[in-house]
Amino acid sequence: MAIAKALETNQKLQELYLESNNIGSEGVVAIAWALGTNQKLQELHIGGNNIGSEGAVAIAKALVGTNQNKFQRLYLDHNILRSEGAMAMAKVLETNQELQVLHLNSNIIGSEGAAAIAKGLETNR
Repeated sequence: MAIAKALETNQKLQELYLESNNIGSEGVVAIAWALGTNQKLQELHIGGNNIGSEGAVAIAKALVGTNQNKFQRLYLDHNILRSEGAMAMAKVLETNQELQVLHLNSNIIGSEGAAAIAKGLETNR
């Protein structure tokens, strides 16, 4: 994915808005890989992109990495993360103390996913 490749080397961009572009999990996995090297991006809007659990897990892994300690806002609303994706995001809440905003509305996270998010919020202060 061209956007992901550009993110690997771009060290100026702080916010990226990609809502409702049908990126899907495969595209988000590529973006997540790029987040591992991008140290400037602080805000990512990827709501409404048919992102499933696989994409959420990839983003979570990138955000718990050492390079993403400045990442502050993640918008994943209107996707299909389900409970597995919510549990991955809970890990982000547990380890990334800079994260200030996390939008997960309309993702069918269920009670198991909600419980994981609640646990993550307890440690993200």
